[in-house]
Amino acid sequence: MTAPLHALIVEDEPVAGDTLRALLTEFAPELTLEPSIGAIAPAIARLAQAPPPALVFMDVHLADGLCFEIFDALPPTSPVIFTTAYDQFALQAFEAFGIDYLLKPIRPARLATALAKWRRLRESNIPADPPTGPAAARHYFHASRQYRRRILVQSGETLVSLALEDVAYFHKALVVRVVTHGGRAYPVSQSLDELEQTLDPTVFIRVNRQVIVRAEAIARIDRGFKSRLELTLTPPLAEACTVSQERAGALRDWLDR
Repeated sequence: MTAPLHALIVEDEPVAGDTLRALLTEFAPELTLEPSIGAIAPAIARLAQAPPPALVFMDVHLADGLCFEIFDALPPTSPVIFTTAYDQFALQAFEAFGIDYLLKPIRPARLATALAKWRRLRESNIPADPPTGPAAARHYFHASRQYRRRILVQSGETLVSLALEDVAYFHKALVVRVVTHGGRAYPVSQSLDELEQTLDPTVFIRVNRQVIVRAEAIARIDRGFKSRLELTLTPPLAEACTVSQERAGALRDWLDR
């Protein structure tokens, strides 16, 4: 008999916890939901017990501090989907055994994407017992995360499955479009935020609110005002592609790996 898959919600806001619990009942009926926990100490106590949950949903801001204090006390042993109203903790989240990072209010479509990622992880050929230690956990999840290889788009009345090798960049104007190296543009139904979660970060990078691009599509980089960068893309983009000072450093590092 297959053991039940337990999921733990670490959330100090009762309304947010109840909303997430209701969504999980609909989108992940295979999960047995444990009682919610709203503070660091009881979360540490639960996660120190065996067996660990199959999945943890964890709010970044808890009643008594940031959830990352939990992983200072014990190594992560369960995959974690982080939830928060803020986006500045994304890097810490993925370093703490995180497989996704959901901004509140949680959209059902984004939750479904995160759950699909978790299911793919469970089905892939990875060890049953995850490694311990933050560095090992970080390596384990970066190695095992599976990113999309194709994207389904519509061309007139025809559906086209594009290989991501053919994609130069994604651009948002009135709608989000995928642009191929050959200059063809197709509308896509996903938002840039949703696409960013499913694209390999070693291949594509988000340079601003309107563009996700691969390195090969950056034809030229010019210095702009106040340490900004101005990108010339190929195929050409009709409007300016500006990288803010805050993102410019990350882009330089990404291009100089």
